[in-house]
Order: sequence, then structure tokens, then C-alpha cells
Amino acid sequence: MGTWHANFITYENKRNPHISIHKNGCNQIKKNGGSGEGKYIGFINYHVAKQYAESTNLPIINCSYCNPAN
Repeated sequence: MGTWHANFITYENKRNPHISIHKNGCNQIKKNGGSGEGKYIGFINYHVAKQYAESTNLPIINCSYCNPAN
């Protein structure tokens, strides 16, 4: 079984309903140490992260700091 690198991270928070998409290494994730109230999931590319985010039916936020869509 091979290894892979998560290039994008989603942060899903149902208490404050939203899901945000970040580039791996984004300071917004680092500032919480990946241990906020929500759930973090890694994805190989933006397209897959966006598909997952859409499946949650939560409002989607592309991080304004790391601009994952670009």
C-alpha cells in the first residue's frame, strides 16, 4: 500500500455550521493545531475536497488566507 500527501484540508464544524477548505500548511489550521471543535479531513486535490464539502450540505468557505481554489 502506497502513501499519499494531503494537499488540501477540510475543517467541518457543525456547532458553528460551516465547512472550510484550506491548502495543507495554511496558518489558519496551524493556529489551532488541527484540534478545533470540528473535524479535519485531508484530500489529495481541491476537486475532491470540494466534492466532499458539497456532500455535507453545510455552507462552504474557501479560506481567504490560503486561497485553495487558486
